[in-house]
Amino acid sequence: MSIKYHFFGKDCIIDRPLSNRFDLKKMLLEKNFQSQKVLFVNQIHSSEVFVVDSLEKIYGDQNLPKADALVTNLKNIVIGVVTADCAPILLFDEEKNIISAIHAGWRGAKSGVILSTVDEIKKLGAQNIQAVIGPMIQQKSYQVSQEFLDDFLIEDLTNKNFFKEGTSSDKYQFDLPSYVEKKLCEAGVEKIKNLKIDTYENGKDFFSFRRSTHLGEKDCGRNVSVIEIN
Repeated sequence: MSIKYHFFGKDCIIDRPLSNRFDLKKMLLEKNFQSQKVLFVNQIHSSEVFVVDSLEKIYGDQNLPKADALVTNLKNIVIGVVTADCAPILLFDEEKNIISAIHAGWRGAKSGVILSTVDEIKKLGAQNIQAVIGPMIQQKSYQVSQEFLDDFLIEDLTNKNFFKEGTSSDKYQFDLPSYVEKKLCEAGVEKIKNLKIDTYENGKDFFSFRRSTHLGEKDCGRNVSVIEIN
């Protein structure tokens, strides 16, 4: 068996229902995924993890479980998350054939979704866990307020290392990718690949909620990150 993953952007336009979109099925087929149906969750910026341990847990889009990560060791099931600036994180153990997909915005990362997911993947027997951080907003594109910074300093004073001065005295630029890497390291993940692709700057290939907001667009679309054991 092998593990396959991919980060889709504007090359795969999706809408509801997520798992049944023709474009997504077509792209999965082109990328040689064994299954053309993806199991998503109803993402709520939480630390909740959904463990897929039975085919009976493959729900329709109307009954998606509320969570921000999925974990499974089942073959030929594609699991995925949707993002528009938040971090898509794919975890896998190639020896044990266990995979996970995580949606980690600042709220989810701060509230423990990464640690919770690593705990669940370890319960299934994962030992040599690798992580890939997909396209997401990078520090130079992510300006935040003083209040935002203060909230992170309450968690840990060393979090100041993830901020640098912004365009005005009361603004800062937040390094969410490095913060996510820190959380992965704290959870015991040593092999981390960060693609360092900025969704905000790369408007040709990826959707960005913040960019669309700044441009006055009603909706920005979603990037899709998927992984499968095949």
